[in-house]
Amino acid sequence: MNKTFALFLSLLLLVPGLLAADNTGRFAPGTRLEEPALHAPPTTSRMFVRSLPRSGSIALPATGSGSMIIWTMPARPDSPVRTRLRTPTGSVLQPADRGSVERGLRRFPLNSAETAELGLLGGAHEVVHVLSTEAAEYRLEVDVAESAGGATVIAAEPDSTLTLSTWASPLSRQAGQPIHLLAELRDGGAAIAGAVVTARLASPSGRAFKAVALSDQGDGIYSAVLSDLPEMAAGAWQVHIEADGSSASGARFARTGSAELIAERNAARLGRIRTEVAGDVLRVSVPAEMLLAGTYRLDVLIADESRNGVAWAEGVRTLTAGATTLEIDLPLSDLGATSLDQLFVDVRLLGLDAVGVAGRATLDARKTIDTQ
Repeated sequence: MNKTFALFLSLLLLVPGLLAADNTGRFAPGTRLEEPALHAPPTTSRMFVRSLPRSGSIALPATGSGSMIIWTMPARPDSPVRTRLRTPTGSVLQPADRGSVERGLRRFPLNSAETAELGLLGGAHEVVHVLSTEAAEYRLEVDVAESAGGATVIAAEPDSTLTLSTWASPLSRQAGQPIHLLAELRDGGAAIAGAVVTARLASPSGRAFKAVALSDQGDGIYSAVLSDLPEMAAGAWQVHIEADGSSASGARFARTGSAELIAERNAARLGRIRTEVAGDVLRVSVPAEMLLAGTYRLDVLIADESRNGVAWAEGVRTLTAGATTLEIDLPLSDLGATSLDQLFVDVRLLGLDAVGVAGRATLDARKTIDTQ
């Protein structure tokens, strides 16, 4: 064997994927080409969370529509915590009092072994169960050691019909896209107006930023639009949303919700898609300005004018920074009887070194397809 050829062959075998051809195929009949999700499914909350930096008391508004579970945990593991609950009727559940079903108040101290078994941070947590709440304010007094670093209180009303649903979009956010923060407050089927709703963003490193007010849009919807993130940090951003107000019946409430979005790395900018027939293939190409070099996967999805999936292609590309053209071929035979002037083309560039959406472009081929 020629030594040069042998060396070339060995290099190919050492570089995974270098010989791998692009993959193509047809969608199964009935497959719909769906747009990427604008946001993760909304989370629905019947609880609220409050933090105390040290020993102190906290107000717990209850809607009076069932039970309330109050969970208190120290900020640092293995720090003792003691709580005292004062009810609207004047009853007091003292720190050492276990309560009873007859009184409608019960306490469940959890030691380190029990919290570890539940997969929670170590430490002696306190759980208080109010069997049936009044539509009024309860007050919890929390006593923690100075070394504990404070405590977190979670108050849940599992039977309540008053809910806070929260979400953020876009789920996959490219640089320059506005960020939409949304919340919905409902009491059963009734929308809740006039609440105070705020959102606070936390970066992938956990840094929290200034609270943003959400405006009442009517029908229980509250929203805010941000032109940019508080800092340029790629990864998963958390959104913590707080709502305080009164229900239609006048019961005060508090709810805490959450949402998430992914800030992509700003790795590429895709231009306008071009399609052409070259021999027995449909060639799809798109100019790209690569801002970050790396390994990417190019996906092309073809649908008809009704967005019924027709054919797909994918291939791995190792790209350097700078201007380039991304190109992939799909066999015309995979398009079947679909007319070339009725196609919808969706191109997606996905990062493989750091997983994420590097860019996306779409094209209504009815307006621009070239046949030559």
